Amino acid sequence: MCGRFANSLSLERMRQAFHIAVGSAPDWLPSWNIAPRQPAAVVRRHPVSLDLRLDLLLWGLVPNWAHDMGRQPINARAETVATSGMFRAAFRSRRCLVPATAYYEWQSGPSPRQPWAFARCDGKPLALAAIWESWEYEGDILRSFAIVTTQANAATRPIHDRMPVIIAEQDRDTWFSAPPAIAEGLLAPAPDDTVRAWRVGPRVNNARQNGPELLIPADEAG
Repeated sequence: MCGRFANSLSLERMRQAFHIAVGSAPDWLPSWNIAPRQPAAVVRRHPVSLDLRLDLLLWGLVPNWAHDMGRQPINARAETVATSGMFRAAFRSRRCLVPATAYYEWQSGPSPRQPWAFARCDGKPLALAAIWESWEYEGDILRSFAIVTTQANAATRPIHDRMPVIIAEQDRDTWFSAPPAIAEGLLAPAPDDTVRAWRVGPRVNNARQNGPELLIPADEAG
């Protein structure tokens, strides 16, 4: 699964990296410890103009047919996202990307489990595949998202058996607009040389902790 991530990008950097239309500017502050049930920057495509826009959505998907906020899943499995009653409508027509500078996983094993950070080897932002929903309750509208995960690649499997789907830059248009049967072809593990991993300290375990020091390698932090 993907249960925590960092996005330390400025608004301007996200606009450049994701070709965001001018004027799309949510009230965004960089974060190194984005946790479930928190807002995060999400890239969506406008259904009419087809421009890409940047919005803040809640991490934890609430489907539009829900009677209440329910359990709010933060991840959708690539193997079932197109068929699950919870996710299939969003996968069909409401795909998005979540910008990230890193994501965290906790290594399987006895407690306390070791946290690891993962980032692109080339230093570019990660574009995490996601789906979003719009839920209306008593006149208010809540927009939320879930990150799509897949089986880990060979490089990340020793740490965790799942990883987020990472959409390559050349595949972004396909992810946003292709029919579901074609978009499903992108739900594969990233090539082994896409991300690098390093151990980080236990402060990331606490969702109230934040700051660039969370990404300092554990050995360097002492």
